[in-house]
Order: sequence, then C-alpha cells, then structure tokens
Amino acid sequence: MKYKYLEKNPSRILGLFDLFLRRLVVCCIYAASQSGASVDAADQVVTRNETLFGKIESVSTEAVQLLPRGSASAAREIGVSDVVMIQFSDEPQDLIEAKRRLVKNNFVGALEAIQQVDEDEIQSASVAVRGEYAYVRAVAGGHVAMGVAGKISSALRSIKNVIDQFTRSIHYYELLEVAGDLEQALGRYDEAASWYKKIAIGPPPMVVRAGRLKGDVLAAEGRHLEAITEFEKVQSVDLVGGFVEQEKMMACLGQAESLLSLGRFSEAASLIRTMLSGSHPEEVPIATTNVLLGNAYSLLGRSLAEMKQDQDALIAYLTVDLVYGDAPETHAEALFQLFQLWNSGGYPRRAEEVRKRLMKTYPQSTWATDLNPSTK
Repeated sequence: MKYKYLEKNPSRILGLFDLFLRRLVVCCIYAASQSGASVDAADQVVTRNETLFGKIESVSTEAVQLLPRGSASAAREIGVSDVVMIQFSDEPQDLIEAKRRLVKNNFVGALEAIQQVDEDEIQSASVAVRGEYAYVRAVAGGHVAMGVAGKISSALRSIKNVIDQFTRSIHYYELLEVAGDLEQALGRYDEAASWYKKIAIGPPPMVVRAGRLKGDVLAAEGRHLEAITEFEKVQSVDLVGGFVEQEKMMACLGQAESLLSLGRFSEAASLIRTMLSGSHPEEVPIATTNVLLGNAYSLLGRSLAEMKQDQDALIAYLTVDLVYGDAPETHAEALFQLFQLWNSGGYPRRAEEVRKRLMKTYPQSTWATDLNPSTK
C-alpha cells in the first residue's frame, strides 16, 4: 500500500500534523497582529474628501506635512482649510472619540469623552498629543459655554491659554474663531472683530472666512448695510474649492438675514431663490450642504411669511421639515412656523400634530417652550 507508514504510526503522524497546524495558526495570528499594529500605529489626517494614513512629519498653523504610508516620496502638504481632523498614533482612544464628536458638532459629547482621558497619560504624552487634548477641551468647552453667561469668561481664558501655549497648532484659526464667538456672546463686538481680523492673516481661504465673520459681527451689532457689503465681497471672491464655496453660501445666507432685518423681504427671497436654483458644489460635504440648505429654506419661509405669501411659506418650511431637518434649531423653528401656518390656514389637526412633534423631538428648545401650555 502506498501509505503504509500511516497505518503503522497513525497517532504519531496525526500528532505531528496537529503540531504543524498549531504553529501555522500561531504564525498567522502573529502576522495579522503585526499587520494590524502597523495600521493602528499610523498617524491620520482626515480631510474634506478622504482619510490619509502615514507619518505626520510636521504641523503648522497653515498646513500638515504627512508622509503617506508605504511611500518613499516627499511628504504631502494638506492645507488648513482642507483638514477636518488629525490623529497621532499614540493618542488615547477617548481623545480620538472626543475629536470625532467635536467634528460632528456634538460639543457636550466631546466634553464627556475628553473627561474620560487619563490626565497622567496626557502629561507624559508628546507635545503634539497634549496640544490635541488642550484644543478639544477648550473648543468644546467654549461652544457649550456660549449658552451659559456665567461660564463664557472662563471658557475664553482657556481658549487664550491654548493659543499662547501651542503656537503652531493646525487648530489656530479655529481657536481664534471660537474666541471671537465668545466675545460676541458677551456683546463685546469690537473684541470679536479683533479676533476675526487675525484670521485674515492666514492663507487665502482663511481670508475669505475672516470676511464672512466680519459680516456676521456687523450684523450682530445691527449694522446691516455694512454687513451686506462684507457678505457681497465674500461672494465675489475669485477663489474655488469646497471650503471657499461653503463660505460663499454662508455669506449669502448672512446677507439674506440682514435684508430681512432691514425689512427688504422681497430682496431676501429673491437672493435665496437664486442661491437655491444654482448648482451646489460637490466639494462641500453633503451634511454641511444640507444644513445650509435647511437654513436657506427657513429664511425663504420667513421672507414669504412677511410678505403674506403663506402658502409658499408653508411649502418652504415643509421642505425644511421633510428634507433638510438636519440642524435641530432650524428644524425646531420650522415646526413652530408650520404650527402657526397650519392654524392660520384652518387646519387645526395638522397644527396639533406638528406641535406634538416639536414638543417630543425638541423639548428643551425655546420654540417648544412657546407652544407648551404648562409654561403659560
């Protein structure tokens, strides 16, 4: 028989075969773990369009230099306006989670995650990781504090400390913006404008953002004619790219709000309709575009309601409700306005349905409070 040896020593052969399989499995597991480790050990740069892996060689206020994984060529430069998030290989997982929540504007969630980070681990970490930790705490804390008057000054001090301590942070311009926003929340418009003006020293896309923020602060002061001029400048800038296009859309909405404040309702409606009829840049993330379009339809609804065009206003607010309800505050306002319009149009049952949805979905919103019988 060809395989006589197997008949004579089956247990030994099977034992050797089993040992071979065990060693093979161990080698495979080790190789997989090494492969996984190499993936986990990579730094990451999340841009507006992709996630890049490699080694972050340097960071400045204007760009990140990343040597792509597996590349022997020169490092790739990613400009600040394209950077959504950076991640170093030795960051604690809770810090990474906090940054992910921050990117999604979940500021309370970001603070909750950052509080889980072991501070002793941060103290022994690299300067880069300490900078990321300080940035998240300051920015998330700043956004949360804007709704609490007693905490704004403390949050502003934290922002200033991070700016002074981490002078080369890729988050420098974002920190400047939050500082300006906090000053606005305190009603200190000149100080806010000073913070925004520092952003204009940055690369061209940041200059565009600074112009839009200047328009915002002028509008907040009630200087709407000057604000409109600034918003028009932003929209006429001869620059392309998703970041700039997003700023142009925001400037258009800011201009519409100023027109509404001036009682120029027809002009506001015309401006928004022109924006809505145009093509929306593919470079702007869909989630961001949807939020901006929700704001646009909400402003259109306000314009039309002011002109007593209730049916068209109803359609505008229904569009927010059914299509662009991504931003809670905008969606809550749309539901409130729909309640008013359904009531005035003689549809009390639909009005009540909308009221209940508003109360259930956004119970803490000021729009819900206005329709809550128990608060009357």
